[in-house]
Amino acid sequence: MNALPLLLALALIAPPELKRAKDRFEFGAYADAAGTLRQLLAGDPDLSDDEFVDALRMLGIAEYHLGDLPQARAAFVNLLSYDPDYALDPFLVPPAIVEFFDRVKKEHEPALAPLRERRRSLREQQRLANEAKRRLLSEEAARTGPPTRVVRVEQHHYLFNWMPLGAGQYQNGDKAKGTAIAAGQVATGLVSIAAILVHNQIADKVDRCVSGEPGCSSPPYSDSDRRLLGRVEAVKYVSAGLFWALYAYGVWDAHRNYVPLVETEISPSGQGGSLKLEWKF
Repeated sequence: MNALPLLLALALIAPPELKRAKDRFEFGAYADAAGTLRQLLAGDPDLSDDEFVDALRMLGIAEYHLGDLPQARAAFVNLLSYDPDYALDPFLVPPAIVEFFDRVKKEHEPALAPLRERRRSLREQQRLANEAKRRLLSEEAARTGPPTRVVRVEQHHYLFNWMPLGAGQYQNGDKAKGTAIAAGQVATGLVSIAAILVHNQIADKVDRCVSGEPGCSSPPYSDSDRRLLGRVEAVKYVSAGLFWALYAYGVWDAHRNYVPLVETEISPSGQGGSLKLEWKF
């Protein structure tokens, strides 16, 4: 029996007391772990069979480490009453404890055999019940035929309404508008970035002038260079404004057409279908 999946599952869903005992057990504080487990098991806890088995496994090992072999034996016998086929993992448990457990199991084999047979009978009954259920559903499906409609449910995410590049439009199914918004934002964004770079390059490399020189009414740049910088700066701000205008329009349009849940009714024969939009919060 591989204990790793069981240990992982118990770590996620185990009651607080069992998890606390497990933490102390793994830390090697066997006295604290044994005390916590004895208190937990004495209080008729709401545990599954697997959780009972894991608690009794830790209690038996802890009692063995503490030298109380009768209590360790009692814990292991109790464990075997839940799972007569249980075996300690020799890779995780010291050999002496594995041998002790196997010896206890062998000594109580006459009492464990009926338990084991009963468990096998219950598993067989469950298998037969599941098979009968599948047969019943299969016969009913054959009698009623295929479904008259198939509903496909698509969940839309509200966060997409705030994303740039037409993400909200694509989610809402308006791909043409989403492509136009994305292309516009990419173009205006690139123009704005290019204008910033050109403006900085011109500002760093042009010759400076001093007041009083011809064509230098506003030093340190000449009038011609200042006009050029002004045009580049205008392109920078206009393109940036267009970018954010497209973004604002995309957010507004995405919210206007947003439907959180889309249910599409599809004909099983594939001959078209109808679209049903539904708001759900």
